[in-house]
Amino acid sequence: MRDVRYAFRLLRRDPGYAAVAILTMALGIGATTTLFSVAYGVLMKPLPFADAARIVRVVESRGGHQARLAGTLTNGAYFEWQAKHDTIEAVGGYGVGAASATAMRTGASEPVRIAVSSMTPSAFAVLGARPLRGRIFSDAEVPDAGMSGVDTPRPVVISHGLWQDWFDGRDDALGAVIRLDDVPHTIVGVMPPSFAFPTPDVRAWRPMPIPPVIPRNNPKARSMMIFGALARLKPGVSPAQAAIEATARARQAPDPGYAALAMFGSSAPSDVVASPMADAMTADVRPAILLLLAAVALLLATAVANVGGLQLARATTRRREIAVRAALGAARVDLVRQLFAESALIAVLGTCAGVAVAFALGRALPSLLPADFPRAAEVSINLPVLAFAAALSFAAGIGASLMPATVTARVDVTTALADASAASAAGVWASRSGRLRAFVMAAQVAVASLLLVGAVLLGRSFVALMHADRGYDPANVLTARLDLPQRADGPTHARIADAVVERVRTQPGVIAVAAGNALPFMSLGTALGTEMPSPTNPAVKIQVHANVRMVSPGYFAALRLPLLQGRLLSDSDGAGSTAIVVSRSFVDQYLGADPIGKRVPMAVSNTGPRLWQVVGVVGDMRQAAATDPDTPDVFLSYRADPAGWIRGTIHFVVRTAGDPTASVPALRTAVREQDPTLALDSIMTMEERVATSLAKPRLYAILLAAFASAALAIAGVGLFGVLSYAVAQRSREIGVRTALGAQVHDIVALVLRQAIAVCAAGVAAGLWAAFVLTRYLSAFLYGVTRGDAVSYAAVAVAVVLVVAAACIVPARRAARLDPIEVLRQA
Repeated sequence: MRDVRYAFRLLRRDPGYAAVAILTMALGIGATTTLFSVAYGVLMKPLPFADAARIVRVVESRGGHQARLAGTLTNGAYFEWQAKHDTIEAVGGYGVGAASATAMRTGASEPVRIAVSSMTPSAFAVLGARPLRGRIFSDAEVPDAGMSGVDTPRPVVISHGLWQDWFDGRDDALGAVIRLDDVPHTIVGVMPPSFAFPTPDVRAWRPMPIPPVIPRNNPKARSMMIFGALARLKPGVSPAQAAIEATARARQAPDPGYAALAMFGSSAPSDVVASPMADAMTADVRPAILLLLAAVALLLATAVANVGGLQLARATTRRREIAVRAALGAARVDLVRQLFAESALIAVLGTCAGVAVAFALGRALPSLLPADFPRAAEVSINLPVLAFAAALSFAAGIGASLMPATVTARVDVTTALADASAASAAGVWASRSGRLRAFVMAAQVAVASLLLVGAVLLGRSFVALMHADRGYDPANVLTARLDLPQRADGPTHARIADAVVERVRTQPGVIAVAAGNALPFMSLGTALGTEMPSPTNPAVKIQVHANVRMVSPGYFAALRLPLLQGRLLSDSDGAGSTAIVVSRSFVDQYLGADPIGKRVPMAVSNTGPRLWQVVGVVGDMRQAAATDPDTPDVFLSYRADPAGWIRGTIHFVVRTAGDPTASVPALRTAVREQDPTLALDSIMTMEERVATSLAKPRLYAILLAAFASAALAIAGVGLFGVLSYAVAQRSREIGVRTALGAQVHDIVALVLRQAIAVCAAGVAAGLWAAFVLTRYLSAFLYGVTRGDAVSYAAVAVAVVLVVAAACIVPARRAARLDPIEVLRQA
């Protein structure tokens, strides 16, 4: 305690040093604690389900291709595995969507859009979930797929939040009727507040009907459905064992015919993979979090090394004091303990400040993280995170005291007392402590250079993604979705879509407006799986897999899809027309040269397949990310076969001359004119959708840039402090040199010479390390390589500028020393 009190007096005597050291430590520990809270909440915190380690996500693929909706299972594999299994206790299916909801007892006049999950009763059993009130719906209450009696009330389980909002937590909510997509549902249960599956925003769960592969009323037909699936392993069973059994059962399912080709792009046998639920949920962000953890660990090491370097410089200037203490009988362990007390006090104060920063950032993190970031609600500063911060504080205190302790433990009392701090240039920089300080500073510059290279590469990659060619022009484009009741048929979709398009087309500032069943970031449309003659050998049949987009003729103008050959769809392509427009990828894969006029067999509705004629070719359009591969697309007018539009959703796209959001009122009015109970959903500009899709790359780039900037600032501050101490230590030498005729530039060069050497060594080592380690960054890069020369050159220049700025003040201070005053004090 005496050492701690003395350390506190020393820090209070030098507030500038204390502030720099504490803030440096706070920055390192605060950033590390914050990112650890993300890593713990997302990757390490147990899932809130009973025996969560035994829950696995089940994913089916064919020929190495996952289904159109990645991470799903087919109905054939599900029924076969459900009927016979030895490795699992249960398997369940689920899906996520939205519905227009109205509580008939609340007096709500208009429906509201809420997130709704469709689930099999067995899915609740897999999760070990039990309702807070009421019960879970049973298998007997699951309606048949395609059930026509939509006026018959169906069961629904609601969330705790919806129960509180709509029914004020009253028990009479059980038995109440709400309407979801104009279908009555009876509330049979209320889930507890902790239940949030599949996503935290889901507010109701309704039964999910799964059709058999072979419909009972049509043995010649084939039906394929894909959905998310979970299974609960039996005790002692591994995910790999369950996957082997699931694969065997999936391959025993009835052949789905062309449906497999349409959904998977392959007719190969099924393969099923089972992975722990926690791993499956976070697979997309795990590499990035681990990479950022490594980056923030380097930042923390830089902060600790910086404080240690400053402590070492202070210990060097305090050699006479330490020698006096040793001469008066202090043991070396006492001297080392004193230095450790100083470093520990700085670490503790820095940790307190860092935890305060982490608390502030922790409150903001859920809103800063992308909306689709897994388990974002689990991120918080909790007891495990605070324990981690405490461990960091202890380790930082030890680490910061190691360098000064090595010098103090070897101090020569006689030499130190005789030296009187009259160190020469050789004594300062060629001594063991001087070399150690130089090495620490070079390491800090190297770490800053390494992190800066990664940040610049990610930043340039993000810019490239923002400006990537997606095949369409997202500027000045408004998009929206309209969900229709389940009872609405294809002709109803077409009628409403046409009426809204015609109404909005007449509005001022509207250049083009269109509707359809598909739109980038929103829907792929329907799937096509068929066979047709090979373009090179008509006697050979090839398998065809594509997305079918049923659109109005203005679709191409609204998105500005480039016409490459032939013509676009027109208003004349009405009922009975066989005209289709295909993408360049479709031509390259299936049609070959001269595609105009060629015929493609395709079944759009249940009337059976017929031949459609290619009348035009447009450029490829990426559905979501710019890194997505080009996929074959087929465009046809929904007026040609309205019965094929059975998805229940209309997507609108409006191109305007100015701000696209100005068209929102007109679009809403046009929809209400068709049906006052309908409401637009997911209203966003296309540029907003592009930006949202890049939320994770932007977050990673910003975080790494912040860590790199902090590391560079720490290195600059550390270099400033070390040079300032060096100038103070060499004041007598500088005074002598000035008295003997040394000019200002000679003194400045004397101070800067060692700093330049340290900077050059650090930059060289950092750039080399960056070239070696950025191979782990390659998966996050787009449009720039890990060896990009421009990025490395920019980092080198930035580091040199910061180092130069850090050296200005110590150099000017050395140049202004009065030799007479210095020699008089000596």
